[in-house]
Amino acid sequence: MTQPLEWQLGDQSRMIDLRPSAGGERAGTPAVPCPVFLARERDPEVDALQAGLWRLGIPSLRAGLDTPLLVDADGLLFDGVRPTVLWVRHLSPRAAPEHPVSAVRRYRNDAWRALLSQLDAVAAAPVLGTGPGLLRQLAVARDLGIRVPETVVTTRPGTDVVRLRTSRVVAKALDSHAVEAAPGLLAGAFAQIVPRDEVLGWTCQAPLVLQEYVSHDCELRVYHLRGEIHAFRVVKGMPESLWLDEDAVQVIACPVPEPVVNATRRLAEALGLGYAAFDFLIRQGEPVFLEANVTGDWRWFERRADTRALTRGAVKMIARLHRAGGGTRQRPLSFLAL
Repeated sequence: MTQPLEWQLGDQSRMIDLRPSAGGERAGTPAVPCPVFLARERDPEVDALQAGLWRLGIPSLRAGLDTPLLVDADGLLFDGVRPTVLWVRHLSPRAAPEHPVSAVRRYRNDAWRALLSQLDAVAAAPVLGTGPGLLRQLAVARDLGIRVPETVVTTRPGTDVVRLRTSRVVAKALDSHAVEAAPGLLAGAFAQIVPRDEVLGWTCQAPLVLQEYVSHDCELRVYHLRGEIHAFRVVKGMPESLWLDEDAVQVIACPVPEPVVNATRRLAEALGLGYAAFDFLIRQGEPVFLEANVTGDWRWFERRADTRALTRGAVKMIARLHRAGGGTRQRPLSFLAL
């Protein structure tokens, strides 16, 4: 293997299918300002959030690339609905229907990408699910004095890996680990852990992240919900086990060590993240920051740990933002929410 990560993209076992179910219908559009989720039809997190908000008497809208939108002087409208809070989930311009003319396809892709990258400027409401990429995250963490793995980004991995003072190397994508080759069909390009000498024979045509492998006592997935923090301890054999061999993964809801709480809150504030899933390694009591996923899923972790605490926290966060944005309940509170 001389092409890192890319060899995985043609492997059918590493595909993630988010295509809409046959015959699926989107719920009706609320007639009042409400929380809006920019999401695909198949999104368990949004399913749980909308159900929880409904029990609180709060309507919500799931919008996609086919939802009519308007940006005016007062902000952003989706199908005539003005968001009280906007949460961008796994929505990508690549999910748009394909067009036979490549120039048209790329034009549409660029237009959607331009809008999604500027939502903070036009939404007139809190926006969750957007934020800086990996390199900015690592730079901010270093400036804050939070330990991060030694990292290089290179198009010459076989040459530049010698810059890392480590016997084992983690190779991972600079952007998402999932590549949407066709609308709704994602190919996985998961991180690899290999001996450094193996990387000496690698070549690549795209920027690749190489990091030192940090030996550690445990791995934590930490969720930040505008100040509220939840954590899971994750034990897995390989990085891709979360997607390809979930029975080999152990997930435990756990208390958050104070150094991790402090690091999470400082990073969230410095990066401007209302919501994110932070990945840390714990080495001799010290947190080592890996990355923050601004669209990080949580329902799979909850199911494995037999808890719904994070879902309840996320619903309460959205409800608070909705009320702060002038939103109200549209029907009596359901007794199921009590």
